[in-house]
Amino acid sequence: MLEFTKKTILRSLAKGVVLAAATTFSFGQPAFAESPFHTGVWQLNTKDGPRGLVVSDWLVFEDGLPKRWLYRRAGTNDQNQFDFFTRTINDSGYTPVGIRVYRTGEHAMKYTLAPKGEEPFEVTAERLSIPNYKNSCLSVEKKGNRFYRTWNGTASSNLKKMKLSKSRLTVDGDARNVTVEEVRVGRMGIMEDGKPLAFLTDAGGDYAVLQWFKPGVSVEQMRDKEREILDFASEEVVRNPGGDCDRQIASRLKAMK
Repeated sequence: MLEFTKKTILRSLAKGVVLAAATTFSFGQPAFAESPFHTGVWQLNTKDGPRGLVVSDWLVFEDGLPKRWLYRRAGTNDQNQFDFFTRTINDSGYTPVGIRVYRTGEHAMKYTLAPKGEEPFEVTAERLSIPNYKNSCLSVEKKGNRFYRTWNGTASSNLKKMKLSKSRLTVDGDARNVTVEEVRVGRMGIMEDGKPLAFLTDAGGDYAVLQWFKPGVSVEQMRDKEREILDFASEEVVRNPGGDCDRQIASRLKAMK
């Protein structure tokens, strides 16, 4: 598992690494009518100067790509505060660091990282994007049709190109006959011969994550909205080649002071 500690975080911030898009699953609660308040582009005010933070509904990015899933911690959330467990893409369990976002104003929040066994690290943050904008490119709401397209591979995938339709999945020229169903807002379940094959999960922005199941995952597990599958055969980050969100994010980050 990639070490994700306070020292790593501070080192990343010192280098100006942009954290982007944080994934939050509702664990059986109703989907948000709007994206949660932390979704957007932010300026983190660190002792070493301003740093960028980009958060979708569901993932934290590093180096411009989805990197760390956020799982909302039950019983610790209200409209102004969310506590998360985290998991690095392609790891099989939670990372030993928690994240808390606490709204302090319409365009401000506190962002806290809490590595296990260490003192929490907290900074203030100012929003650079419009909160809960109806057509925000970082939101995953009501975008089911966006899955049915051609996707390009990224530095965080082994595949070069994939295409998904309602009856076929093609990866680097290898086509499979499949069925596809929405298992929750922002996530499609893909089955081959009636057996679960993969999730395609909206990562927000221009990205999605193809999550290949290990053998033995049942249809009931695939459809379960209460329990998350954490252990996959592999997870591959793909990008919509016609997407415009990366450009919009870059434009917002230029507004940092």
